[in-house]
Amino acid sequence: MDSLQHQIALMLVPQIGAVSAKTLVSYCGSAEAVFRASKRELYKIPGIGAAIIDSLAVSVEPLTRAEREIAFMEQYAVKAVFYTDPAYPARLRQCADSPAMFFFKGSSLSIFDLPRIVAIVGTRQPSEHGKSLCEEIVEGLQDYNVLIVSGLAFGVDVTVHRKASSIGIANVGVLGHGLGSIYPSQHRSVAQRMVENGGLVSEYAHDAKPDREHFPMRNRIISGLSDVLLVVETANSGGSMITVQYAERHGREIFAVPGRPHDAKSVGCNHLIKNERAKLAESAADIADRMQWGEPGKPPSSGKPMAGKPTQAQLFSDLTQDETALVSIIREKPEIPIDQLTLAARFTPGVLASHILNLEFKGIIRTLPGKRYIVSA
Repeated sequence: MDSLQHQIALMLVPQIGAVSAKTLVSYCGSAEAVFRASKRELYKIPGIGAAIIDSLAVSVEPLTRAEREIAFMEQYAVKAVFYTDPAYPARLRQCADSPAMFFFKGSSLSIFDLPRIVAIVGTRQPSEHGKSLCEEIVEGLQDYNVLIVSGLAFGVDVTVHRKASSIGIANVGVLGHGLGSIYPSQHRSVAQRMVENGGLVSEYAHDAKPDREHFPMRNRIISGLSDVLLVVETANSGGSMITVQYAERHGREIFAVPGRPHDAKSVGCNHLIKNERAKLAESAADIADRMQWGEPGKPPSSGKPMAGKPTQAQLFSDLTQDETALVSIIREKPEIPIDQLTLAARFTPGVLASHILNLEFKGIIRTLPGKRYIVSA
């Protein structure tokens, strides 16, 4: 079994990013094996150059820092989730740029298994109308049993987290710094409530500072964890638009709230809608209709069969018309890769991803390495 200390230490080695860390583990077999590998062996790994190999050669400091990180985790009930861990969120695992490890403080990692996850982002200086609309949409999403993800920043982010926590919606904040602090400090009380019914995520060690370059990077995690990205009030550049770019790369469904023409706080949203990069959303119902979530208030299937009933018979009876059609396509071949499935199903990437996750949770299909799908036996 791989050593947690070595997994954390690998993340702390200078020059090693998420992609190179996963490449190293893939070739060596484990994080611990990476540290044991000789320079000759490391040079044979594609994409691993002298800078990374030289950093690994001086590996005492990362291992020592990893010991301190584990002590912090034990003291503050923080979990470290490596990308090979079964608890690593399925949505995030499918993203090539996902972190090799992240730290989580919260209620339970199982919240990432919810069939419906919505990320909401926007300006740090929203209008009063924008704040009100945020709260209204979050309240509407309560009927669809979702997890909400945002970044705990000023403005739209904290408005979303505060409202979600107040009405009992599980919500997660992705931080641009370590879990040893909360930035901005004014949001500490909000963060404490989130931990009780949701949680906080960071790919950085607990003592990492809120450096400027961390925040654009954390936006890929906000997108990667979610099925849907909703943008509420944004300029035509900045953090929200960076998250949109990640969502496009990840094949997420993107929505934007329209605003008045020439309004500086809405120019980004209007641009996304006008150029068909995002669907117009004025309410939670607009998102639910597009994502085919069904009637509000209907809880998603837990994927667990009731005692005394045949598993497949019960599960197939729960399928929607679109899910049934998707299963029929997958069943036609021994296994089908994602590109062929997308072509045959003719769903948008976001809707297809949502259906695939629902079918996996219900135990109808299984995902094989390389994004290939089969019907479960």
